[in-house]
Amino acid sequence: MATQNPPREGSISPSVRRLEPTLERAKYARRVFSTFFVNAEPVKQLQLIGPDGVAEDIPLEIYVVLREVFQHLKDGQAISLIPDDTLLTTQQAAEILNISRPYLYRLLDADEIPFVRVGTHRKLRLADVEALRERRRNESRKALNAIAALNQECDDYGDDFGETTRE
Repeated sequence: MATQNPPREGSISPSVRRLEPTLERAKYARRVFSTFFVNAEPVKQLQLIGPDGVAEDIPLEIYVVLREVFQHLKDGQAISLIPDDTLLTTQQAAEILNISRPYLYRLLDADEIPFVRVGTHRKLRLADVEALRERRRNESRKALNAIAALNQECDDYGDDFGETTRE
């Protein structure tokens, strides 16, 4: 599923914004979180107020993202903001997927995930890597649920034959 579209200018070395954890930042985040983000959805509409005093409502989707950012910051975790169209190397993608690079190449060759060619190198969009990771998680969950169901059937097997326990 290789595409020959040229990458967006500057997308190979992504514009990553990162906030490292500090004690002051964690204290600030705890205060802000407890004031504005304690509920999964805002009780009252939150607003941004510009320097000219004009207020703009914050949509629920942005509230949810901001809440998650403050949740991580208050727990002392670093935060990175990376655009979805960021192009990753095969090594970076393999690390995100927690698979080997040779296995990733097999997935690329089998058209399991789209990629673009940059010279002789293959690059993958972060959004595509995340989508594959989510697909693999869902498949794992389904397989685990199937195993659990089989296990339950096996546990019930002895009940059908009046099995007793020895003492």
